[in-house]
Amino acid sequence: MARVLLFGAVWIGLLVTLALAFGVPKAPKVSTAMRAAASAAPPPPPRVGARYPGWTVTRAYSAHHMMVVEVDTDNLGNGSRVAAQIVEPLAGRYDEVLIYLREPGQSAADMPARRIQWTARAGYIESVYDSK
Repeated sequence: MARVLLFGAVWIGLLVTLALAFGVPKAPKVSTAMRAAASAAPPPPPRVGARYPGWTVTRAYSAHHMMVVEVDTDNLGNGSRVAAQIVEPLAGRYDEVLIYLREPGQSAADMPARRIQWTARAGYIESVYDSK
């Protein structure tokens, strides 16, 4: 029995010596800038009716890490610029963003002139549906 007590006392002494030699681990210091960046809320998705130079959001909805935005634009050729303005703030929140571009006044029931699909893996893919 004395051996067991002596063995236990030696182990406890060894553990105390190691704890004193290496100290207690401390949490890493976090700068105020890192703390502010972590607590900053992500930008909201585009809202219906939001107007930007040359384009307006007509519908916007999301589900299951996917965002769909329908846009009226005066210049369909600027679709890639419009898509970048929509996707850049949202890229970390969604796996896929679909942007449908229509001319102003075009019915929502009509096929859009263009669709731009963004995914993190493939980037931007533009499909032209109308030859105008």
